Amino acid sequence: MKKIEGVMLSAVILTLIIGSTQVATAEKFNVDPDLNLRYEVYLQSVVRDAQGQLLSVSESTVGWVLIASFPDSVQITNFVGILFDNNVIAEKKIVTIGDIKYEKIQFQTERVLDHRMLTSLGAAKVGMSSGTLWKFCGDFKGEYGYQCVPTFKAKTPQIHIAEGNVLTNQWTILRVMD
Repeated sequence: MKKIEGVMLSAVILTLIIGSTQVATAEKFNVDPDLNLRYEVYLQSVVRDAQGQLLSVSESTVGWVLIASFPDSVQITNFVGILFDNNVIAEKKIVTIGDIKYEKIQFQTERVLDHRMLTSLGAAKVGMSSGTLWKFCGDFKGEYGYQCVPTFKAKTPQIHIAEGNVLTNQWTILRVMD
């Protein structure tokens, strides 16, 4: 009986530790409330195991367009507008939701999770995800050259992930038409 109690207590403590572990990072991304009145950012995250079996689907609770800037803090004026207007990320479509017309782009990213993205708990490689950041990467010529600029960010409910899982993020960005 004492062995069972010990195992149960260990399991409860381990669960509490895993569930309450959070990575604390200082975020230096700027969000402009006026910019985010013109855009709506949505993220759907799908996790599958290495065999393609569906493990979870999660949708964003909140999303933002970030103020794009280079590492030296020089802001890139109307960056997302330029990406939209020139169909750089994806071909835009016109949609009407309610009585409001939007330009919509949709794109996705996919990655196989490896040990660098996960917390080590003994032999098991596991972790949690609660959203993501999308960066536009390109050659900005001149003094900046090739850069990856944070552009969109979204938060999701926590998703349990493990080594070898495939995480697919589908982004939908809407811009209100004038």
